[in-house]
Amino acid sequence: MRQPRFAAPLFVLCVWLLSLPALAESRINVSPNDNRDYLNFTLDNQLRVLVISDPGTDKAAASLDVDVGSNADPKERMGLAHFLEHMLFLGTEKYPQAGAYQAFIRASGGSHNAYTSYDNTNYFFDVSAENLAPALDRFSQFFIAPLFNETYVDRERNAVNSEYQSGLRDDGRRIWSTYKRLTNPEHSFSQFNVGNLETLSNDTPGALRQDLLDFYARYYSANLMTLVVLGREPVDELRHMVESRFAAVKNFDATAFRDTRPLYRPGTLPARLDIRTLDDTRELSLSFPLPPARDYWAQKPLYYLSSLIGYEGKGSLLSALKARGWANGLGASAGLDLPNASSLSVNIDLTEQGFEHYEEVTALFFSYVRLLRQSGIDPQLYAEERQLNATRFRFIEPSSPIHYVRQLARGLQDYPAEHVLDAHYRFDEFDAELIRRFLAPVRPDNMQLTRLAQDLDTDQVDPWYQTGYRITPLGDAQLSQWRRNPAGDDVLAIRSLNPYLATNLELKPLQASDDAVAGNRPRALLSQNGLELWHQQDTEFRVPKADFYFSLLSAPANADAGGAVLTTLYTRMVNDQLNETLYDAALAGLSLSLYPHMKGVSVRVSGYNERQPLLLDALLAAMVNPDLDPDRFALVRRQYAQELANERNDTPYNQTTGELYSLLLPQWSSEQKLAALESVSLAQLQRFVPRLLAQTRLRVLSHGNRGADEALTLAQRVNQVLRASAQVAEPANIDVVQLSPDDALVQTLELEHQDSAVTLYLQGQDTALGTRAAYMLLGEMLSSPFYNELRTEQQLGYIVFASAMPLLNVPGLALVVQSPVADPLMLEQKMQAFLQEITPLFSQLDTAGLEEVKASTLSRLLQKETSLSQRSGRYWQELDRGELGFNSREQLAAAIEALSIADLQRQFADLGTRRLLVRSFGKSIRDDFEVQETTRRADTAIGALKAADAFVPGA
Repeated sequence: MRQPRFAAPLFVLCVWLLSLPALAESRINVSPNDNRDYLNFTLDNQLRVLVISDPGTDKAAASLDVDVGSNADPKERMGLAHFLEHMLFLGTEKYPQAGAYQAFIRASGGSHNAYTSYDNTNYFFDVSAENLAPALDRFSQFFIAPLFNETYVDRERNAVNSEYQSGLRDDGRRIWSTYKRLTNPEHSFSQFNVGNLETLSNDTPGALRQDLLDFYARYYSANLMTLVVLGREPVDELRHMVESRFAAVKNFDATAFRDTRPLYRPGTLPARLDIRTLDDTRELSLSFPLPPARDYWAQKPLYYLSSLIGYEGKGSLLSALKARGWANGLGASAGLDLPNASSLSVNIDLTEQGFEHYEEVTALFFSYVRLLRQSGIDPQLYAEERQLNATRFRFIEPSSPIHYVRQLARGLQDYPAEHVLDAHYRFDEFDAELIRRFLAPVRPDNMQLTRLAQDLDTDQVDPWYQTGYRITPLGDAQLSQWRRNPAGDDVLAIRSLNPYLATNLELKPLQASDDAVAGNRPRALLSQNGLELWHQQDTEFRVPKADFYFSLLSAPANADAGGAVLTTLYTRMVNDQLNETLYDAALAGLSLSLYPHMKGVSVRVSGYNERQPLLLDALLAAMVNPDLDPDRFALVRRQYAQELANERNDTPYNQTTGELYSLLLPQWSSEQKLAALESVSLAQLQRFVPRLLAQTRLRVLSHGNRGADEALTLAQRVNQVLRASAQVAEPANIDVVQLSPDDALVQTLELEHQDSAVTLYLQGQDTALGTRAAYMLLGEMLSSPFYNELRTEQQLGYIVFASAMPLLNVPGLALVVQSPVADPLMLEQKMQAFLQEITPLFSQLDTAGLEEVKASTLSRLLQKETSLSQRSGRYWQELDRGELGFNSREQLAAAIEALSIADLQRQFADLGTRRLLVRSFGKSIRDDFEVQETTRRADTAIGALKAADAFVPGA
């Protein structure tokens, strides 16, 4: 339970001291803003546990972390740890059915997943709070008696292989695999960690299963596990819940796998690694192997160094590079964090000119490193970091239970239990020598310099992702030039203390009128002359933060693809102009986002409320008078074009699903925007901005630690600046195309990926609450059986799901499969067969079954918001849709409650009346089909529907 906080008379202190032996297990540093109870303990089998009692939660969650990952994969079985993670979900002795766990979690309003990293494997789930005990019972059996059924061992290899193949055109995976080509091939870090049919071969019957059993028996031992459970029960009850279920986890006194071999062989560095990418990108990565950093989690020397190197304000390395036209962005971070090694990684997004001058870019980096050594190891800057993080911890808001337990289960492996909550925020006393020790190896002769671009010359190929690369030793002449630390001193500077640091963290006195008038919801403070202001002073989360959102609604912003492109360029130019200011604000816990959307442009200002007016003034000045510098415009335009072109390399299922939005909503595809962008000039943008601001409406939401008078002042300030001479625009409407009954439309995309993909969209008949509610239940009922049948049983692909897919208020259902083994025609047939075979689920539905699916659906719909920003996001969405009672969830919940079995059966019977299929043929099989099939399109038919104003009423 929570550590008591005593500021008490001496006798109370004495009582507390006498009680220390009993409380020793539960002394955890807790934020003053955290009202939950915590208890940590260790079971007799040495499994370390933290339980968290949150009486107000509507979701319970648990996560178990095992201190082993792909690091322990045998060389002849690369991907084995990842494969084992897959297999644990497919049946245990107590619950043998392969899909039973997923079905139970889904029916309990929950979700589940797992991940395998280099040195840990983490399993996690959440459910509605009343279902924690039975969920834990099923979860615990993973670690007590998994079946590793031979049938599923052989099948699930295909799912792992499908996961591997889905990433073959993912530059992130390709780069990471190739990046490791320079590391010591004897070190386990260098190995392929996903697995495929080759590494997980099962040619000898039972061989793969035996390897799984051996790996499980060697590493899945209670002494290598940590468990975190969050529920609404008291901590003692949660403890009993855990003890009764996890005491049976066996303890083999296992030894965690630690690879002590050097990460790099002598003589490997310094070197340049060139990697040929699929995306149109130009990046430079500078990486430096360092001593292990894990023991210094409380001093954070790497965090401190990367914070200074990655700074983007005045005098920063990025500002110097931008001034030369060499870079678009820069990030610095602790790269690797292994038990016996760490690294500092600096990644720079270069312009074309910057890529040509990558050696000078690197020289400028080393000039900054010299400056760091001279004057950057500063106790004042370290103290500011400590203050910022102490404030973050003091006013920390809860994350969702499932994310929280996952983070803490891993944290228990890395930190002392008493600091598992505050480890990320803790900064011990300043230790200049420690920081210098980690900065010392940041030298040219200890560097892996990596260049990433589409057109690099390469002479080797990564065996797993077929990525071209070349390794070149760095010569003495080049190293000597970088050691000399050339020009840069005239523009580079260590950052100053932050001007946006909040000093007033007091909570505003509550204004009772808010609750009385609005029923604890936002109320309209102003609605006149094109300005609409909604405000709520927060009474629940009680943190010195606020969210101030506004939308400037303007028809030209999205009237056509050209307008959408110009609006995007405008917002990007303003953001670029303000980058130094926004970065300082972000470091101080104050964020600002300016972005385009279908109705205009929006701004979100969030964080500590004290300095928000200062930041808002800087934004408004830039919005009405943007600095449209020709050189920066050329760079921003080029970067935007790169991003649009790179969207073609997204995963096939993301592209097929995204195409639905482009077809049915007033959105523009990447191709349409690229075509418009080709002819856009700076002069056009200069003419467009006044037109964008000429006829507008302003919608504002204020929520948080702010009174009504302050909200009015801010809103009027925005209105005065942005709409000083603007006319009032007509209210903007967003229409959704209504598909024609029984007209099966097919849109085929030509993608470069080897996988095929299909997204089958089934549109609801109307926007009535009852229809929307029914489609939510349909998605809930079909999700688990669709996944189990097409993914687990038929092994059609790794990416398989069915889900409700509303477009604004238009209900719909989406069935999605991405497959390396089946073509789109077969996938469509499998989907249709599934919908036919699942009919008994509805025809035989009884009252108890209906109530169960309603409960799980309502659990998701009404999930409790855990932070101010979550609630602000919901309010903002409801405002955008005109749901001014701010109770759309409650209305939908009531409609769900009112549904009868007959209602649901009728909606299922009509499923597919209005449908749209978006698909792509895998590149290698496209030529096996007739051209008429692979070029089928729905653009013309949907264009005709738009021309006829065939839109869903009430969308």
